[in-house]
Amino acid sequence: MNFYKILIAAFSATNIMTTFSFIVSISFKKLFREPVMLNFILEGAGISLKGRVKKVAGWLAHYLIGLAFVLVYESVWHYTNVEFGFLSGIIFGIISGFIGVSCWRLTYRLPDGNRHVPSKEYGIQLFFGHIVFAIAVVVAFKIFDYDPLSYIT
Repeated sequence: MNFYKILIAAFSATNIMTTFSFIVSISFKKLFREPVMLNFILEGAGISLKGRVKKVAGWLAHYLIGLAFVLVYESVWHYTNVEFGFLSGIIFGIISGFIGVSCWRLTYRLPDGNRHVPSKEYGIQLFFGHIVFAIAVVVAFKIFDYDPLSYIT
C-alpha cells in the first residue's frame, strides 16, 4: 500500500466531487455543498461549533470520509478478484452513492439535522457525486501509476 498515493487520490477525488457539487448547486440554485451539509449534520447531532472551527469541521469531515472510501476501494481491489479499472470504479461509485444517500436519509431523523435541504434533490446530486468521486479515484491512481492490485508500485 502506498499511503501517499492513496492520500493524493482521496484529496483529488474529494476536490473533484466537491467541485461537481458546487457546479450543481450553482446551476440549480440549491444548497448541495457537502461541507455545509456535514455541518448541518453536526448541528443536528447536538455538536454546536462556532466561527472558523465550524467551517473547518465540515471540510475535515468531508475529506476524512473521502479517505475512508478510497481506503475501502483500494482494499477491495487489492484483496479480492475485483479488477481495477473504470468499470469497477463506476460500480464502487454507485454503491458509495447508495451509502451516501442512505446515511443522508438517516440524518433526517436528527432534530434540526437537515430541514434546510430538499431531500430528493440532494439525494440525486449526492448519488451522482459519488460516481464522479469513484471515477476520479481511478483516474488519480492511473495518473500516479498506482496499481492497487500490487503493492510493488
